[in-house]
Amino acid sequence: MPQHTEELSVVLQRLLYLCNAYSFAPGICETGISFISLLKADQPTTVQYGFFTPGICVVLQGNKSLIIRNNTYKYGAGDYIASNIDMPIKGQVTHATQEAPYIAVRIAFTTGEIASVALDLDLDDKLTALGGNQLKEGAFIGKTGIEVLQVLERLLQLAADSEAAAYLAPGVKRELIYRLLTGEGGAYFYNNMLLHHEAACISKAIHFVKENYVLPLTIEEIAQVGSMSPSTLHHKFKAITTLSPIQYQKQLRLQEARRILLTDDSDITSAAFEVGYESLTQFNREYKRFFGLPPLKDIRTIGIHAKTN
Repeated sequence: MPQHTEELSVVLQRLLYLCNAYSFAPGICETGISFISLLKADQPTTVQYGFFTPGICVVLQGNKSLIIRNNTYKYGAGDYIASNIDMPIKGQVTHATQEAPYIAVRIAFTTGEIASVALDLDLDDKLTALGGNQLKEGAFIGKTGIEVLQVLERLLQLAADSEAAAYLAPGVKRELIYRLLTGEGGAYFYNNMLLHHEAACISKAIHFVKENYVLPLTIEEIAQVGSMSPSTLHHKFKAITTLSPIQYQKQLRLQEARRILLTDDSDITSAAFEVGYESLTQFNREYKRFFGLPPLKDIRTIGIHAKTN
């Protein structure tokens, strides 16, 4: 085993030890630091739909796949998935067991935090030139280096001491961003996370849709928020999110309706109207098209799967 690979493996094992100290069940576990959470799965999963919020998720053990458009990207220990926007994604855990579960660490970032470090270090022009200026999808996969994992290790160690974490964690987070920016894939990380000027306009549009997804929005209304023409909005919105603005709104509605049906004491009609649908027939049709099953059958299937696992 090459020395670099061996050292990477050792750091990953130390990180796993810190995560296992939480003894958490499959799912999401919060830590003593507000911007860090842990994810776990003890068996492979079906394809799951969700929104990846701005940040980075580093895999420590197991394998997962990310589906963007019609492409499937596989990643595992030492890799990360990151996004600079609220990005709709499809993914599934492909390798996990009870003895060696899928474990990942999620760190929430803002583009402002990344830009601040880059500007303080005078890296902005250099990293932009290295990475080019092509508008890319909002979610992407990259590789961490040993230095990044070592900083992540210090953050997880801090999480056990709330007083120290409150004072020191923000500074260590900046160091983590520094390592991501100055490592081997720094230009790739920078350009994908900031996406240049166009991303700022799209971010405004995305935020507007998220805040008002239950309302009957129009392309013209959304474009005005982003200070773009409707045609420009459609092109750039789809380039980053892989969806048109109206498709994005529709996914927000359907995923929130599914959450309501799974967690609240609500019937299908109430859930449909709560997320903005005016026609139950349209809701049922779009729900089945997106999730593969009608609402009632989908929720029952999820419930049966949960009980048998």
